[in-house]
Order: sequence, then C-alpha cells, then structure tokens
Amino acid sequence: MATDPRTIHQVTNPYDGYVNTYDSYAQGVENKEVNTALTPLPAPFITGMKLRADVILGSLVLNTVDANNVIWVCTDIEGWWEQPDPEVPDLPRGLGDGSYDVRGRWQARQITLKGSFLCPDPSYVAAARDTLIRATSLVYTGAWLKTNESPTRACYVRLSGKPNIQTVTARGRTDFSIGLRAADPIKYEWKDSDVDGTGYTIATIPAKSTSPSRSGTAVINNVGNTEVTAIFDVQGPLTGPATLQNTTTQELILIIDSLRAGVTKTVSNKALTSNVATITTSTAHGLVAGDLVTIAGVDSTFNGDQSVIDVPTTTTFRFDLIHANVTSAVATGTVTRDPDHLEIDTYEHSVAFNGDTYGARSSIDTLVDWIKLSPGNNTISLIDEGNVNSTASVSVYYRSGWIG
Repeated sequence: MATDPRTIHQVTNPYDGYVNTYDSYAQGVENKEVNTALTPLPAPFITGMKLRADVILGSLVLNTVDANNVIWVCTDIEGWWEQPDPEVPDLPRGLGDGSYDVRGRWQARQITLKGSFLCPDPSYVAAARDTLIRATSLVYTGAWLKTNESPTRACYVRLSGKPNIQTVTARGRTDFSIGLRAADPIKYEWKDSDVDGTGYTIATIPAKSTSPSRSGTAVINNVGNTEVTAIFDVQGPLTGPATLQNTTTQELILIIDSLRAGVTKTVSNKALTSNVATITTSTAHGLVAGDLVTIAGVDSTFNGDQSVIDVPTTTTFRFDLIHANVTSAVATGTVTRDPDHLEIDTYEHSVAFNGDTYGARSSIDTLVDWIKLSPGNNTISLIDEGNVNSTASVSVYYRSGWIG
C-alpha cells in the first residue's frame, strides 16, 4: 500500500506548552494543491448562465426571466458578503499610554445592488424600468433583501441615495445601481415556511413541571456567526413570579405579574341599547376592561371578536356595537377569552400584554437582561416559581444571524 505523503507531527509551543496537531504535506502534493486552486475554471459554455431566482428585493426577483421574457440579472451586491463598518470609540487614558479598552458596535450596513435587465425588444424597456422604479422606491417604507445562500439570508433595507438607472443599448439593456442601507446590519436566516411571512423559526417550550415531569428547557441553535435577539411570547396560565433564562449566557428576565388561563362561558342574556351591547353569562366570567373576546352562537349581530369596554358585574360585560337596539332576551351561545400572553421583544426592548404595550413594561422586573442568542446552542428555560405543575409555555421567535 502506498505511503500517504501527509504525516502527523506533534509540535510543542515553547512559550505556553500547548501541543498542536497539523498535517505536513510533501512538496509535490503542496505544489499540486496550490496550482489547482490557482487554475481558472472553464466558462460554462454548455450549461450557460444560471438563472436561479436567488436574489429578491421586496417583490422584485433577480436572476430570472419574467412573464414578458425580460431577463433580470444581479451582477453584484457590494457590502453584502463582508462585515459592516465598525465604530469603536477611542478614549485616551488620562495618566498613561494608550486608550481604554471600550466596547464598540457595528454601524448600519451599506449595500449597493448592481445588475441589468435585458429586453427582447425596445418596446419592453418602459414597463421594465417602471417595475424597477416601483420596487426600489424605498423611502416611505423598506423591503427585505434576500439572497438564497442555503439558508436564505435577509436584511431589511431602505434607499441610501438616488438609484442610478441607464439604458445602454438600442435593444434596451438597462444597467442599474441601487444604494441601500440596512439599519440593522445583521443578515438573518429567513424561513419561507413561516405562515406569518416574517421568516421566523418558532420553538415552543412548556414550563418546568413536576407532574407531568417536564424540565422546562429546550436547546435553540443559532446557526449563524453573531448573537441575535428574539421575541419571547409567554402564554398563561402563569402564577408567577417566573424566570425566563438563557442558561448558556446567564441572561435572565424575571416576570413579576401573573397571566390568566383562557375561559369559555355560556351566554344567558343579551341586550343592545344606544350602540352599547351587554352580555350576561351564566357564571362569573373573570373578564376585565380591554379583554378581547369571541362571541359565538348568539346571533349575527353579536357574534365575532369584541373588545370589552367595562364590566358592571361579575357576570356581565359590555362592548361597543353600532346596530339597531335589541331587546334583552334569553340567549344561547358562548363567550371565549384566550389565555393571557406576555410578548417580550429583546430587539426593541419592549413588552406587550395581550398585544398592548401600554403599561406592560411593569410586568417584568426593572433590572432585566434583554436575552440574546449567542452563536451555537442556547439552553432556554421557563420556570413558574408559583406553581410546581405549571401549564404555561413560551414560544421563542428567532432568526439565526450573520455579521458577514
């Protein structure tokens, strides 16, 4: 059997005693590998250009042929496959050499999207140019720039300057250069399978419980190369206080308010006077002003999603309803309220209770770590300190992220 030209050597670093292992190649093997890497690949004259529809800006798909046989080509995305500009303050030491070691940050990502559209006939230029202008008029609102890199990666961008669009041939080839700015410089993994169209990966973690036995933990893998924020949606019932923690990074959020379970009550009476509807339930409903409820099986006037405006008694509640007056009468049907949920957004540093941010920040402790997911595995835990058999849960909405 031929001898492998590579041999393993153990080399001891004389400075720190560290032993490292590496492959030592024979010179002939080294020459072959280097020459192969420096040899240009042949042009794909048989297969031709690959139009994989793998660059998307909002509704504009590049590297594809549209319904009018106009070819859209992306030639470069400057600033995409590299790190954004860093900003590290220089704070000189007052009584010594050098400066203080301070934490820096990444600036917004500056991107230039370059490409061309190729028309089969000059008559198609005006329509294609209008399509491009509509897709790149990102002033009042932005759009997601996505590249299919397995996985798909995305940044939310707006215009950073005036687009440059020039028709350069008689047939109608038009070159364009679009300056874009991503305020958040991280490139996020985009999950097309997300039914909400926001690209999130969703992981649901039941709270720790003794019976049935649950650990209250799950491992979330950030497959990128930089830490990312997440949205933590805690679903009741939660007795509280409760701890939401990334045990990998030792970041902790303390939830100090309780969350109610969902309820379904039978409707026994209904009334509608002066555009205010009153519903009576057969037993105490536990509703409060501001709750969103679903009424079903009463009649077409009352059925649907309604927002409670006040609660006169433990078995009645009222909501606004613009309709002709309805005489109070025995009714059938149900009123349902979903469990309370507390949404904690660690990017925006915001908290929402049942979708409302007003006053919701007080539901968590004043001193809080806005939990992030570091690259690799992160162990997330939810523990309801007030209930050893908690049925609460947390849904984690996250995207893996890359800084370059």
